[in-house]
Amino acid sequence: MSGRMRKYPTLARIIRRIFGYTLVGNYARALTFKRLLHEIPEKELTRILDLGCGYGEYAFMMAEAYPKAKVTALDLNAKSVQDIERLARKNGFDNLHTHVGPIDTLDAPKGTYDFIFSIDVFEHIKEEEMPFAQAHEKLRTGGYLLIKIPNKDQLTILPEQWFEDHHHWLEDEHIGQVYDLEGLSKRMQKEGFDIVYRSYGDGWWSRLGWELGYLSHKAGPVLQLLCLPLAKLLVRIDFLFKHRKGGNTIQVIGKKREA
Repeated sequence: MSGRMRKYPTLARIIRRIFGYTLVGNYARALTFKRLLHEIPEKELTRILDLGCGYGEYAFMMAEAYPKAKVTALDLNAKSVQDIERLARKNGFDNLHTHVGPIDTLDAPKGTYDFIFSIDVFEHIKEEEMPFAQAHEKLRTGGYLLIKIPNKDQLTILPEQWFEDHHHWLEDEHIGQVYDLEGLSKRMQKEGFDIVYRSYGDGWWSRLGWELGYLSHKAGPVLQLLCLPLAKLLVRIDFLFKHRKGGNTIQVIGKKREA
């Protein structure tokens, strides 16, 4: 899906085979998502919605892991959705479908989905416009909603002035980065969910890996690839620890309670 990699498809395939994810943040998100799936008690899922799918990597993961399920990848970005649709058909993912638009424009009745997940999406939405209620309506009773977003309070290690351009981007893009773990849990309870799992993620080690990956990415692709194994190792080390009191991300799984 990367524009840069699509210019050089042969090189892209070689890099992907050797390095996997080349962006440390995406790598950490994917590891977190896979871990969170183990917290979903119900393994036989038949209708799954990726709410804010972006490049579609998690929708593809779910379509591969649950070949008998119908997976829908939803996003507001029509170009991304078109690319996902093209790749799904090209690679034989007949159970992966797409939709452009907000969740309430889906042609799906109330109580359709077993599982809705949203990975690093709600922070881009104003708090009063976050689609908790719409997701609740589309889930069946007993269905699960997984939300992962950045914590409102962020840990930093290296000097903050090295990341000024990123901070400016966050000010414009992360208009909904307003919750800590307790706040997100209370919001989901208020919207009709019982909390079945919640945790912090991305502690000091992962943050250092992200900062190293970010700075090397700015320095150019060669240095980025050279630094990538160390940055990923730091993320892996972080996963050995339980972040009970804080972290740069928060993730909550709620179960739709009976009316």
